[in-house]
Amino acid sequence: MTYTAIVLAGSRGPDCSVAALGNVSHKALLPINGTPMIERVIAALQNVKAIDKVLVVIETPGALQDLPSLKPLLDSGYLQALQAKPSPAQSALHGFEAAGAGSAGPVLMTTADNCLLTPEIIEYFLASLTEDADVTAAMAKTDLVMQAYPEARRTRMRFRDGGAGGCNLFAFQTPRANRVITFWREIEQNRKSPLTMLRRLGVMTALRYLTNTLTLAQAINKLGKRTGTRLATTDMPFAEAAIDVDKPEDFYLAEKILKQRESA
Repeated sequence: MTYTAIVLAGSRGPDCSVAALGNVSHKALLPINGTPMIERVIAALQNVKAIDKVLVVIETPGALQDLPSLKPLLDSGYLQALQAKPSPAQSALHGFEAAGAGSAGPVLMTTADNCLLTPEIIEYFLASLTEDADVTAAMAKTDLVMQAYPEARRTRMRFRDGGAGGCNLFAFQTPRANRVITFWREIEQNRKSPLTMLRRLGVMTALRYLTNTLTLAQAINKLGKRTGTRLATTDMPFAEAAIDVDKPEDFYLAEKILKQRESA
């Protein structure tokens, strides 16, 4: 089975504190330990045999032409650049539709700031996928991440059976995955209206989460019912899989990890 990979590389605008570190238009273009983040992510994807095409969703598609390592991939058609939409969820939907919306085969989605991604991480995730899921998300236990990198400051979810955080790695395995992205877009559109968001998520589910009486499996089951999909998660054994670059302190931690990794 082969996958089309989608990389979300949208800009956060002129106020992006990470892009400001290198005075670049997109944080995806920011060099980290000497190599732009987007190049690192694409290199990891390129070294996974199951991935036969990569789509990058970015506001300025021409920016990829300026990166020498990417030009041959663009010329060959293995790598394609798509115009980003106004929001992450809209960009994700645009990429999913450009990849065939699941009808042309499964889709792997990640982000350009997921710069610690490796072929090993991707292959482990793909090997974990089962045929009875429409969408699978990679997750990492909070204890695993904090034990390896106590300085990591990530947004993690608290469940009755322990904390966990996303790894910005998703498999959209069937056309029904469109419903999950559409639901994400609805939540995104209502982010300034907490009551509307609660209604969409389910008031009782939200209360159980806030009172720490909800397990991860129950949360996934509830979301699946809300979206009419079969959802699953993969427990990743790699602490680095849960570290992306949202803030300058994330950048410095990721660069430290890369320096150690690449000097070994």
